[in-house]
Amino acid sequence: MAMYNSLTGGWTVSGGYFECRSCGTRTVSERFLAVCPNCGGSVRNIAVARE
Repeated sequence: MAMYNSLTGGWTVSGGYFECRSCGTRTVSERFLAVCPNCGGSVRNIAVARE
């Protein structure tokens, strides 16, 4: 079972590393980003592990 938005072993997320799906711009932000600051496209958080 995956745990989302929770504390695990004392580790917390302090920010995010986001990549735009349209233009590829990468942005570091302390807050969640919904759109790319460069082109307005959708972004994804690339700071999380992918399986």
